[in-house]
Amino acid sequence: MSLPSTSSVKGHNQCRKKKEGTYLMDVGQFAKAYVGQKQVDYSLVGTDYDLPEALDYMECTAVEYNDAYYYAKLGCSSAGGLKVLAYTDEYCTVEVGTNIGLYNDIKISFNVCQTCVSWPAESSDDDASAGDDEEEDEIELDDNFENYHMYDSKLCGAAAQYQQSCGWGCKKEVKKGLSSSGSSSKHAWGGFEKFCLFFWSVTAIALIWVVLKQRRMMSREDAIVEEAAMNGVGLKKRHVFPLALGIVFFVLFAMFMVWKKLTWLLLIGTNVGLFAHFVFLRRKAKKSGAGGDGYVKDAGLEIS
Repeated sequence: MSLPSTSSVKGHNQCRKKKEGTYLMDVGQFAKAYVGQKQVDYSLVGTDYDLPEALDYMECTAVEYNDAYYYAKLGCSSAGGLKVLAYTDEYCTVEVGTNIGLYNDIKISFNVCQTCVSWPAESSDDDASAGDDEEEDEIELDDNFENYHMYDSKLCGAAAQYQQSCGWGCKKEVKKGLSSSGSSSKHAWGGFEKFCLFFWSVTAIALIWVVLKQRRMMSREDAIVEEAAMNGVGLKKRHVFPLALGIVFFVLFAMFMVWKKLTWLLLIGTNVGLFAHFVFLRRKAKKSGAGGDGYVKDAGLEIS
């Protein structure tokens, strides 16, 4: 769980960019802190936030339903969010799917950035001239209100107090949960993206074949000049094949890890490089073999 440290949240990128880490927190403690934060936020605008009944089941609690005894505790739903779960033992370890008539009334939006501190809206001059009854409900803000209130956060304070470390397996489950909730579009290849991957991969293979064919038509002088240029930058011909394998490996690994920016950079960059090399070889071949109609024929394919 990642919570922001300021009250200004645009979208949910702030939690993504400035997060301190991913942690575990007890469901009951989180729900209690969330409700406490809501009560503070509502009180700052002069209204009340009703206490949800689901908080009565923060701990394992005995309940009776249809003349049968169960134990209930607030927990996580398999569909995402919170749910009052039913158990058969007093330690709430053996869960049953029986509906015991208890429902979660704590409405929490998950996978979104939650604010640590909320600020009351400043009243305008027109509001200042309101009646005496309204003035009694207004929150008086003294000069030190901002200094005191900026660190008064029940939600983020509880998160810092009760957080537990989330290891590799835990983070994997978090990603799996995000994927099932439909919020992990950035962590999976979409249909159009898969088509583009296929297209650019096939294009790269075709360009490699064309470049190799074109290289067979190089004159001896051009080959010597190319080798001299490669030696000038410390590159030998025997290095070309391992470098090509390395690029292929990194492209496939980036695809597997769904590193989209790196994948597109490597894949499209490889295609651009191969095409530029083909154009260079094509022009060199036309200059060295100019005569007749000036065309270069490659395996029955006439390229003009």
